[in-house]
Amino acid sequence: MHRNTTSQHGGLFVSAPGKIILFGEHAVVYGRTAIAGSIDLRTYVSLYTSADGRIYLSLPDLGVEKTWMLKDLLKAADRLAAEYPIEEDQPPSLEILVPIARKLSGSCEDQCGVQHLAILAFWYLLLGVAHRKRDLLAVKATVRFKLPSCVGLGSSGAYCVCIATSLLQTAGLIPPPSIVADEQGNLTWEEDHLDIIRKWATAAESLIHGRASGLDAAVCTFGSHYRDYGYQSFTHLGYVGCFGGVASFKPGHRIEHLKNLPDLRVILVNSKVERNTARMVQTVKERLKKFPEVVDAMFGSIDAISLDAAKILHRPLLEENGGGDTGSTVQENGLGPFGGNMVEQDHHSLQPTRTASVRSSSLSSYVGGGKRNSSASVISATSEKGENVDTFSKLNDLCRINNQLLIALGVGHPKVDLICTTLARYGIHPKMTGAGGGGSVFAFLKPNTPQTLLDMIDGELRSHGFEVWQPPLGGPGVVEHQTRPELFQTPVSSTQCSTPASKHK
Repeated sequence: MHRNTTSQHGGLFVSAPGKIILFGEHAVVYGRTAIAGSIDLRTYVSLYTSADGRIYLSLPDLGVEKTWMLKDLLKAADRLAAEYPIEEDQPPSLEILVPIARKLSGSCEDQCGVQHLAILAFWYLLLGVAHRKRDLLAVKATVRFKLPSCVGLGSSGAYCVCIATSLLQTAGLIPPPSIVADEQGNLTWEEDHLDIIRKWATAAESLIHGRASGLDAAVCTFGSHYRDYGYQSFTHLGYVGCFGGVASFKPGHRIEHLKNLPDLRVILVNSKVERNTARMVQTVKERLKKFPEVVDAMFGSIDAISLDAAKILHRPLLEENGGGDTGSTVQENGLGPFGGNMVEQDHHSLQPTRTASVRSSSLSSYVGGGKRNSSASVISATSEKGENVDTFSKLNDLCRINNQLLIALGVGHPKVDLICTTLARYGIHPKMTGAGGGGSVFAFLKPNTPQTLLDMIDGELRSHGFEVWQPPLGGPGVVEHQTRPELFQTPVSSTQCSTPASKHK
């Protein structure tokens, strides 16, 4: 392999977004439809080649610092190559690699904490790459999270996508990216290479979550299309219509990106209760085994909710009538990458503004916006206002029903109940997002909610010790950064890592 060890930014830097499931979690594991979108709270990986023959994995946010000898990896890769042929179009076999990964990583089978599972997923991917490219150099991988773990926002999927991407590119199993993904000039890959990343990441994620639907890895790999629709930005509260970053997902089918979304605001509330996704998946599995007809009917109801939500959110007639996205590159039923504009600046108020958007330095002030389409009019704006109120009402009811079904599946939690009770007093019905058992809750907000009411909602939630986030829906999937991300500004120790990560040419 030919490696570029003189990269101008000193390493390979990759990031992937988190995700939010609006409707359909748990049912999607059993082949039903889910509605989800990427959120711009990202996971970052820096990768360097190591000069001392050691492999390093650093997860400072999880308190993990591990080293292993490269020679042990290469010996295992030689044995794999001698005994097992490579299946070119498939991710590495979990059955074959996981026992070897456990032995080499030092992870015992009964260790199931998030740190141990992250290490195991790293070694599974590392072995898979080494099996195919046995001249792999030693690497140092450092992972940083802006995305909280164990709260249902896709941190595991983003982690697996970032590790898979960086190792696959380092080994030359995928080429360097060539498609501009955002206004910062970060690059993403062609669709077929993204699909390779997705497959590998999905397999790795199943080590963390048990039975994985593939939804997280798909959203974190491909991201969600967003649009320069130009609606007013809302400080503090994520604004769905600005980005259109929502998609319909069903296992075994291509993602369908929902276009021309209504202008609705959303909030995310962190219950501060960490939960184990694999345990929640197992809880639902046991309930299905105990009451197969009842639980299968519940999955059918959740599937119907997702399909109804997709009909409400997807409004293609706007585009056909000239009221929609004039420069969009959205691919219907496609998985392709996308572009868009996002400007950054600080905001400190909950008051809606007319400035073009952005992101505060804290997680509690993400916003989005841009320029209003010139074809908009006062009459159409008034009509859309009434339509949005009706849309909110329908989605609000669907959230309430979906959340009750999740509780019936056994994945509720008293803290989540408290969030729901608090917001219900304001006529807002949130639902769990992700595996449940704690984690995060999301809700749509009624259009034109008074500012004083927004302040009351925010204050009451925080008074209970909850965190309130408002990341915009949508944004790039996995990207390679062309400059060193801010999280990696601290210098790398020269004793551990002396040459940058490879980039196959």
